[in-house]
Amino acid sequence: MQAPQASPAPAASTAAKALAAAGDAESARDVGALDDAARQAAERLGRRRKGLVERLIYGPQPETSELQSGAVAAQRAEDRGRGIVAAALACLGRGEAFTADGKLSAALRTAVAEQKGYGFTVPAEFGGLDGRYVQLALVEEELAANGLGPLAVEISGELTIGAGSLLAYGTEAQKRTFLPLVAEGQLMAFGLTEVGIGVNAKKVRAYVEPDAQTGGFRLFAMGDRNKLWITNATHGALVAIVARVGKDGKQVGLFVLRLPEHDVGPDSGKDHEFRCESSNTGAFTANHNSRLHFLNYPVAKDEQIQADGVEVLFYCLRMGRCMLAAMAAGYQRMFAADAAAYARGRDGVGGAVIKHELPRQHLGRMLGGALQSQALSHLSLQQDADGIDLAGLRDLTKSAAATSALESQIAAERVIGGRSFDKTSRVHDARANIHVFGVVEGEDDLILMGMVKDVTDSFTSRYMAGMLSVIQSINQQADGKPLPPDQRLLRLTPAVLFSDPGRLWTATRRLLTTWSFWRLQGWIVGNLLLELLRAPLLLLPTGSIPRYQLLPTDLRRYARFAETRLRWLRWAYLGINLHFQLELTRAQIPLQRLGKVIEQLVTMLALCHHATQQDGSQRRVAALQCEQLMTRVRGTRLLTGLWQMDRLRRLVGAVGDDVEQQQSSLLRGVEPQPFAHPFAPREKRPR
Repeated sequence: MQAPQASPAPAASTAAKALAAAGDAESARDVGALDDAARQAAERLGRRRKGLVERLIYGPQPETSELQSGAVAAQRAEDRGRGIVAAALACLGRGEAFTADGKLSAALRTAVAEQKGYGFTVPAEFGGLDGRYVQLALVEEELAANGLGPLAVEISGELTIGAGSLLAYGTEAQKRTFLPLVAEGQLMAFGLTEVGIGVNAKKVRAYVEPDAQTGGFRLFAMGDRNKLWITNATHGALVAIVARVGKDGKQVGLFVLRLPEHDVGPDSGKDHEFRCESSNTGAFTANHNSRLHFLNYPVAKDEQIQADGVEVLFYCLRMGRCMLAAMAAGYQRMFAADAAAYARGRDGVGGAVIKHELPRQHLGRMLGGALQSQALSHLSLQQDADGIDLAGLRDLTKSAAATSALESQIAAERVIGGRSFDKTSRVHDARANIHVFGVVEGEDDLILMGMVKDVTDSFTSRYMAGMLSVIQSINQQADGKPLPPDQRLLRLTPAVLFSDPGRLWTATRRLLTTWSFWRLQGWIVGNLLLELLRAPLLLLPTGSIPRYQLLPTDLRRYARFAETRLRWLRWAYLGINLHFQLELTRAQIPLQRLGKVIEQLVTMLALCHHATQQDGSQRRVAALQCEQLMTRVRGTRLLTGLWQMDRLRRLVGAVGDDVEQQQSSLLRGVEPQPFAHPFAPREKRPR
């Protein structure tokens, strides 16, 4: 069997080592494997320069021109998507964009394909438009803003994680076979998630086995191995399937194939089965979204992509998250347009709705969310084009856009009221998609924790690894085996002086002889001296600092606040580490909070610099959004809230234990609904 070529195994990441030291071997393996795949994807992209978010926290401070580069690039971008948007909107205007049951129509797809919309970023040599991703983002935003969000979703999936995998990892023959089909409008899906497995690609259970007769493979994805929630997957479409190489193999492969035009059942006379059925999701209802069943399904040898499937996923997700932000910007502009029209035309108590302060605040929230999503999308895309690692920025871009889109949905409902739930309302149609934005391509809270790990990894590896290794060493027996879980120490605190003074003394002695401990002391002293040198600058008016003179007057204070607080977060992360120590591997709440603050501050900064390149109305929107973000940051306590977080985590853990052990009285007598996608094949389900 031919397996994808693997890179030499790198050293385990600090996060993986910490998890192993805390006794969570399974998570350590998962995190280590995912870290390796992400590292290989970054190497494939040739990323050597530190990511923007890491530099904002740990230095060196990025230049103003870099922070404004996304807005400048978007303004200079050739409008290559004008024909695509015009053709789509003309189809919508004729009432031909959707079928009677609310699906995207063949007429719409044909009109867009004629303008090479489905091949927008495909090179011209393969029949595409050879457009850039920043240009695609502008198309995605305009489609979503004008009621064609489902089309934007379809094209985004087609080009970022579909064709993107072929462009980066396909052979020349595979590119010449499949990319022209994509460019002419053939749908292409990416088959990762399964009935039993989510976005953790290293856990996929679909697998291929060698086919001795053909030299290819046979694909098995039955029951809980069925591919589920696969957008763009339909009969006759192209699909890239992520599957394990060998049923119990460790390698994860990627296989590009065309799905049959019809289901192939057990009574078809063939030696394999295939079934494509709706995933029955309430989101993306205008798109194809399917559950795929394969049994002994033939896959040709030349349909295998010679790369690790998880690496390909990381490579492509960066663009998917940027496009999600562009779509979120469009959706929020649509909400604001519809809500504003309603507020202007509807009389409330004491005059038109638009005259009242609260509806205006809601409208500002929608517009602010749109602008921040646009700013982050454009900045991320330009960072990628400039060869800068998107670690951290790609994740917070997706999270901030998805969060603001949901808040804008609610704000639109507050203004429009019950009419926003009318079945013919665009606001109503968008609701499920907006809710799912926070889940697709990684659940927001989880990817925020991953973002924190990415931007602090260098600091942790260099300065904190020694302390973690010392704690690990005192959790081992004389023979090197780990102590039982109830005897492990995850924190060295004053209380240990009374409960286990021997191990505390051993840990202290080992820590004082560890080089990284003294390196950390040097970092603390050096950075404290820098803060003392900076202290007089805090007394200077913002307008007197050249860096902020390049910004509009009403945005300067927000940019300065964001940059100052981002630098302070290096101390917050150090304090969180010293407080939680090895328990930080389990402490999701503080990492999520830290991630949220980073997201809000980077968003503020991106907004300030993006709006600098826009007109006065957008600058006013940016100022309002920044003011609201600043209020949230000041209300989120980190170091001063450590003990409150301890208390919160204990309460969360206690309630979670009750639910896990079926001891929660509130759940007694409540029969859970059967699983929406049972593992048993359809033919064997009880009737």
